[in-house]
Amino acid sequence: MGTGKLQTALCMVVLLTMTVFVNFGVAADRVRFAYPAKSLNYLPITLGRDKGIFQSENIDLQMILVASTIQVAALTTGDIDFSGAQSQVMAGAARGLAVKVVGFLTVKPSFWLMAKPEIKSMAELKGKIIGITAIGSSTDTLARFLIAKHGLAPDRDVAFLGTGTTSNILTSMKAGTVDAGVLSPPFNAWGKQLGYRTLAYFGDYVEQSLSGLGTSDKLIRERPELVRRMIGATIKSLRYIQLRPAETTQFIGKEWSVDAAAADELYKSMLPAFSKDGAMDEKGIRDALKRETERMNLKEETPLAKVLDLRMLREVQREIR
Repeated sequence: MGTGKLQTALCMVVLLTMTVFVNFGVAADRVRFAYPAKSLNYLPITLGRDKGIFQSENIDLQMILVASTIQVAALTTGDIDFSGAQSQVMAGAARGLAVKVVGFLTVKPSFWLMAKPEIKSMAELKGKIIGITAIGSSTDTLARFLIAKHGLAPDRDVAFLGTGTTSNILTSMKAGTVDAGVLSPPFNAWGKQLGYRTLAYFGDYVEQSLSGLGTSDKLIRERPELVRRMIGATIKSLRYIQLRPAETTQFIGKEWSVDAAAADELYKSMLPAFSKDGAMDEKGIRDALKRETERMNLKEETPLAKVLDLRMLREVQREIR
């Protein structure tokens, strides 16, 4: 081998060695994602972590179960990096907190109002107690909206009891502490197996995102590249769910301990609720924001720019088309 070729070969070896050491030497960014319940609303996050999608974006994703009502405060203090509690982030931003929604996981509320078998209609909920995750949560806001739409007065005709998590709602129904509950998959499927009656599917009445990506203004300002990578991994996970139904269904069965038939039913019931690319129709966002501001008795209309920052979402969408 000539001197020139030898030098070239040695340079290639050195470069390859450097690349290997760089790849092994760069630690993944630890990202703390808070979610309020082990619900299929967060399937894109749990599945994406399991399939290595977030790892491919150099993200060490840590999922932390946190009540939705305290997630916004945790964002502002830096105790978590991202919140999946979409409604809470929007409400916090509307109140003036330095947080923003940067993407959407779902575009329809995958909630079912289920009740004891003897309760056969919405009207028969009068004088009864409905289980929700927490006062001020999306289960609370949407339950009040649905109750009012059927001619009942929240807090006067119907009482609401916060249980902390969706699994606790089903537990409270079985214990008789509540008469009905707002359940998301897979808890609605389990409720059906236990003989509870479905009174309403919220997606028939309203468009609203129940899960997404919310973060602090500080993180957007100081680490935009991390926010972009988080958004990119989320979009890739959403596409995985749409394009690989067999693998997704298998994951649902394993993660939520249901048989193949139940997993397939859960997949099909959730698929229309998921965003295709992290975005959502503006009308649905405005309607949801209006419900939140009315609940908080805010007099002035809240501009979308106060609660949303979708600049990076649009950038990432263009990059990974």
